[in-house]
Amino acid sequence: MLSVPVGVTRSQTFQPTIDDTAAAVGNVIVEAVETVTMILWVEATCGGLIHPYFEDNDASVGFRVAVEHTGPAFAHRPVDVHAEITDVSGRKVTFAVRLTQDGREVMTGEHVRAIVDLPRFLDGQAERPQRPEITFYFDVHSPWAYAASTMIGSLGRRHNAPVVWRTLHLPNLMEQIDGLRPLDQSAARVAWYEQDVIDRMVEWGLAYDPHPDYPLRPSRAQRACVFAAEEGKADAFVQAVMRAYWAEQRDISDLPVLQDLADQVDLTSRPVTEVVEDAAVKQVVIDNTQAAIASGVFGVPSFFFCGKLYFGVDHLDMLERAVASWQPGS
Repeated sequence: MLSVPVGVTRSQTFQPTIDDTAAAVGNVIVEAVETVTMILWVEATCGGLIHPYFEDNDASVGFRVAVEHTGPAFAHRPVDVHAEITDVSGRKVTFAVRLTQDGREVMTGEHVRAIVDLPRFLDGQAERPQRPEITFYFDVHSPWAYAASTMIGSLGRRHNAPVVWRTLHLPNLMEQIDGLRPLDQSAARVAWYEQDVIDRMVEWGLAYDPHPDYPLRPSRAQRACVFAAEEGKADAFVQAVMRAYWAEQRDISDLPVLQDLADQVDLTSRPVTEVVEDAAVKQVVIDNTQAAIASGVFGVPSFFFCGKLYFGVDHLDMLERAVASWQPGS
């Protein structure tokens, strides 16, 4: 567990449906979003807020929920969940939470989560086999890789499958394979694509407010990600970089910004200014890009498990089924 700072915030938007109402679960005359659903949203938002501070085998579990309704929420209208870390005591993290719909408060209160060592927490269940590694090819250039970076680490931990984080240079890869560039298509397709990214981020509960000068030069961030992987901190650092670029409008080509992100996840054994000029680190990005091309990668995010390529966030469910069903000797 890395140091978790007080005052950090996160907001997520959820889209309630008729199935989320009290009426749908038996309280037939109350067509308002049920309490349990809203608590699940609180847990998801708070859990996502502290996830970047996890180290290997860390996970968070709900410890206490103390909330009260201050108004009804209704189906088919977005509910915004805002969480702020107000206290950290050992491995227990306290959040102030507030839920609103149409600018009107519907729930407020406090939630406490405990950061646990997942294998120890689950001790007592059947021992899980060590599964083969998942190789994750990504570049900070891609909003889809941003989304994938928030999901792949936990997928690996759920199934005891180590994740190998390999940053590549996406523009160079696309140039070498003459790949499909979504923003170089017809105006109608680009408009659809940009809206699809927004819609998907809402669906996944991810903040999305990209840097206005996108695309920025990615090389420095790529090299810093290589260093983070070498130090065993790729999960936390890559997520921090992605969030900064795609949700906070921060300039990830700026060295002080990258250093700040490194400091947040205790990636401090070497200064970023030194890392980004390291010829060996630069070569890793080149080698990763060439290895990806040789393996048949044509875009990011791409995942390999047992030699099979899974492309895109929309194939993570298929990847997870393959990882979960793996058996020794298969």
